[in-house]
Amino acid sequence: MLESTVTPAMKSAQLMIAMGGDGTVLAVAGAVASWNVPVLGVNIGHLGFLAATELGAAYRTLTRVLAGEGRLETRILLSAAGRARGKKFSSVLALNDVVLRSGASGQVLRLKATLRGQVLASYAGDGLIISTPTGSTAYNLAASGPIVHPDLDVLLMSPICPHSLVQRPLVLPAYEVITVQVLESSPAAILSLDGQMNQTLAPGDYVEVRRATEQIQLLMDPTRTFYQVLQNKLKWGGS
Repeated sequence: MLESTVTPAMKSAQLMIAMGGDGTVLAVAGAVASWNVPVLGVNIGHLGFLAATELGAAYRTLTRVLAGEGRLETRILLSAAGRARGKKFSSVLALNDVVLRSGASGQVLRLKATLRGQVLASYAGDGLIISTPTGSTAYNLAASGPIVHPDLDVLLMSPICPHSLVQRPLVLPAYEVITVQVLESSPAAILSLDGQMNQTLAPGDYVEVRRATEQIQLLMDPTRTFYQVLQNKLKWGGS
């Protein structure tokens, strides 16, 4: 949707402003990842983990940013490619996460995960989340995965409602290449990237996830830290 509104002037911009919730920031980040243009999010949604400021403070924050006082944060992206319904698909980028979940309500999804060709585990449950540190406060958090500081260079794997209690979330170095295959005994799976792209993977299909060569730059309010965001958005309290 965003690609149809892209103009040459946008590609030479020095700043992109995304007004909305986290979904808006994710959509803009995916569209401008190859341009190396910083994105400033203004939250008019509910959570707003990716936003630099809330709507009421937008003018003050933008004034600081234009004066060169903004904090620029570089966030890693995921690149996902694989085979869906027997046909290969090329690399697609995600800032938050790559998710494989059961495409049949109430049916157990069986997946096999390998790391650079070495089998890690077979999972049975509702699915599997592979996320960046940025995405650790999204679906990963809802699936009881760890909260990870966005400056860390790692990937996260979190099973969704696993049938085995010993299968827990895993933090991996960002150089790993994760391949997840839908096993033959499973129903079809839904592949989702940042909640915006959905493909159906049949038994035998797979997705390969790695750290992308592209990165995204988020402009943040220099007066607000990641820990203050956690206190505010997750209602932890604190001063």
